[in-house]
This record gives sequence, C-alpha cells and structure tokens, in this order.
Amino acid sequence: MPRFSAPNSPGPSRVVARSLVALLTGLAGLVLVARPAGAATSVYYVDRTVAACSNTGPGTEAAPFCSVAVGSARLRTGDTLYVGDGTYAELVKPTASGTAGSPVTVTRWPGRNPTITGNGTYGVSIVNLSYVVVSDLVITDTVKDGIYAGGSNNLTIRGNTVSGAGRPVSGATANGISLSATSLSMVSGNTTDRNNGHGISLTGSSTGNTVADNEAGFNAWGWTRNANGIGVTAPGNTVLRNVTHDNEDSGIQFFTGGNNNLAAANITYNNGDHGIDDLNVTGGRLVGNTVFHNCTSGINVEGTSGNYTITNNVAVDNAVYPAYDGIACARRAGNIGIWDSAPPTTVVDHNLVWLSTPGKMYVFKNSYTSLAAMRAATGQEQLGVQGDPGFVDASAGDLRITAGSPAIDRGDSATAGEQDTDMLGHGRADDSTTPNTFASGPRPYDDLGAYEFQPQAPAPQPPVARLSVTPSSATAPAQITADASASTDPQGQALTYAFDFGDGTSTGAQAGATAPH
Repeated sequence: MPRFSAPNSPGPSRVVARSLVALLTGLAGLVLVARPAGAATSVYYVDRTVAACSNTGPGTEAAPFCSVAVGSARLRTGDTLYVGDGTYAELVKPTASGTAGSPVTVTRWPGRNPTITGNGTYGVSIVNLSYVVVSDLVITDTVKDGIYAGGSNNLTIRGNTVSGAGRPVSGATANGISLSATSLSMVSGNTTDRNNGHGISLTGSSTGNTVADNEAGFNAWGWTRNANGIGVTAPGNTVLRNVTHDNEDSGIQFFTGGNNNLAAANITYNNGDHGIDDLNVTGGRLVGNTVFHNCTSGINVEGTSGNYTITNNVAVDNAVYPAYDGIACARRAGNIGIWDSAPPTTVVDHNLVWLSTPGKMYVFKNSYTSLAAMRAATGQEQLGVQGDPGFVDASAGDLRITAGSPAIDRGDSATAGEQDTDMLGHGRADDSTTPNTFASGPRPYDDLGAYEFQPQAPAPQPPVARLSVTPSSATAPAQITADASASTDPQGQALTYAFDFGDGTSTGAQAGATAPH
C-alpha cells in the first residue's frame, strides 16, 4: 500500500544550484571529488554490459569490472562500489568493514538498472563486518535470503527491492532480508515482496536495530502458513512506519525471543493471520499503529506473553472477513485480542476499534461484542473509543483519517514509544474543531493510528537558493567548493541540495550544503 500524502502536502524541499554553471565558466576540466576530504578511499564500478569491462582492470567508469563479486571483494574502508546494468548471478560479499565516517558501500550506479540473482546461495552476504551500506539494488530469485547479515553491526540496508527468495517447499524457504546476531543496524525504505519466507527477519541476538519505512507484502512459504511481513524473534528492536500487507501469516510478528520490542506507526492489513502478533514474548509496546482487515485478531497478544502496553492504535474490521483468497479465518477473533496469561500484566487504552459487520469487538481474556462491555468488565480502555475511523478509502487501501474522525486529538502523547511524526512524516497537529477532552500527555492532541489528520496543511512554497563559490575564479586544474548553506526554506523544512556543474557532472540529491569540484 502506498504511503498516501495529503493533497497539497509539501514534501522535502530541494535546492538545485544550477546558477553555479555561470560561475564555473572556463572550469570544465575540473574533476568531481567523490571522497571525503583527507580520506584515502576509492570508487569502483561494475557493468558487465560495457564492452571494455574487465575483472583485471581498474574498475573505473570507463573500464568497469565485469563481476559484482570481484568488485565487492575489492572494497576496503570508505570505498564505494557502483553496480551498473546487467543481471548478476553472483554473490555480493564485502570482505572489509568500514567506520562510522567511512562506511563500505555497495549501491546502484545512478541511471543504471542492475539485478542480483545470487550464486545459488544469497544475493548479498554480510558476515562479521561493521559499517557496511547496501542500497538501491534489485535482488530477485535467490536460493537463500536475498540479503543476509550475520554477526555484524552498524549496517545500513536501504532502498532495495527484494523478491522471490527461496522456494515454496519444506526446507527451501528463505527471507527477503535477514539479520542474524546483528545489532545497531538500520533496515529502511526497502520493498520485500513475494518471497518464500518472511519479508524481513530479525533472529538470535539481533538487538538495537531499527526496521523503518519498509513495505512487505505477499510473502508466503507456500506449503504451510508461516511467512510474515516482518518476523522478529530477537529482543530490543524498533519497528516503525512499515506497511505490511497480504502476507501469508501475520503482518508483523514477535515470537519467542522477541522480547521488549517496539512497534509504532505501522500499517498492516489483509494478512492471513494477525495484523500484529505477539506470541510467547514479554515487555512489548504497540503504539499508534493502524491495523485493518486481517484474517484473525488485528492486534494479538497470547501464549505466555505479558507486560504489554497497547496504546493509540486503530483496529478495524479484523477477524470478520477473509483476508485474501477466501482463506478461512476460524481462529482467534477480535480487533484487539489479549489472551491466555497476558491480561493481568497488559495495559490497553486510547485505542479505537470498529466493525462494519457484527463480530467480536474485543477480547480481554473473555470475548466482548462492544468496547463498553469490555470496559465495564475489566476496567481497561477507559479512554478508548468505538467508532468508524472515517478512512479516506479503505477499499483502495487509503487508511488516512478524514475530518470528524473519532481518532482525531484522542491519543496519549506521554506513552512510551509514541512518535512525534506520523507515517508520512507529518508533525502532530491540533484540530481546532475537535475538543481535546480524551487526549492526554504533554501534547494533548495526538491522533490515533499511523496517520495524523492535517487540518490546515500549508500550500507548498519553493525554497530560496543562494550560492557562493570559493575561489570565485581559478585556472584549471583547480579545486573549488560550491556552498549553498545560505539557502532558506520559507516553511522551515529541511533542505536537500543538488549541484549541477554544467560540465556533465552533478552530485544528485545530498544532505550536505557544500560540494567540491
């Protein structure tokens, strides 16, 4: 499901410093410096479709390597490998670690479209390394996991598309992205779909990781119901702003070993079991998620689970309709289900629940057809609400809330794990037409669920680009620095910068306001 943006909602601003062309007349012979100042690093290229490619050559743009395996093995601290066109039935396996300021990077060559299929094992393998970045690659049809990280730390796995990993038979399943005994890493902005295993998996002693802004859909073992969009059996991780849908089992699952994790501002819908499942785990927090139209209970805490906090969520039409393919859902029911040993140590409040057809609204040890009945029997959900959330278009997967929704200005901003921004990066906004009677915390107007209603989104305004160059003139060859740090944005948004030097070289979007040339 796309992350819907409100109409006329301003996105990140960008300064494109094309005025630099006029200031650099006569300097076309200069070469863009693609390395941090003072760092002895190298940039390599791979493109098997280039006639001049050679695995014994320099790996430059003009004479790239033919093999992605050769290129990735060449990398040392601070080096970057750009992967160009072609399909690579090879293993991408860096063999050296980077540092915090100089990671080892494997990424797509801008403007080119590589596909990694692996060498009969993984597509990308990162083992016992630190500070490695893998970004913007397409990895498909690998025999084992598309991207595997084991015994590593401080990795960044960003913007990749991973599909078709594993085979739909016993003993041959594989995950899209796997972290095993890997810590302090970021898995963000990836699409993991149609893998024969979990879309994203965290196992063993993997801890301190953030899994954010990914989409995981249509993942399935194929021979028994077990594949989740995101599967976590490791402790102390954070799962934020992901979209998980149409997976064979649950959208997000925390299973034995997955203690003390946080799931916040996620959207999970149309999954074959739960939206968010917590089985035999303890100490979890489920905060501000939108959980819709899953086969069984939308938010589920069961088995030996306990010490859970479930706050600020929206759970709608779970366990009343088949999620997909007419699959039978004669299992645990309820929009929110707290079962087995979980009720005595579980706290639920400030949640919205709703059914468009009769069914079990809530389970808190016993089943209830209304929130009011559950509240009267248990004392839980004193500030919860039962009501139609007013989705923009649930049938099209647009689960933003509209004006008048009972989810508006009703959250508890003091709850641990509540986010300052929503799924789309919008800040919390106080709707002047909604009284803050039921909200609490230092911000008494947070909305429930993954989306924050934006009552008065300002019209986009362009940034003002201001550029200086030091030195302002020179005789080639010479080193100059373009500086756009004086640029401003009238809405106060963060700027990104792209420098076009007018000689065929440009930087692309970057966070830094300066660029050498």
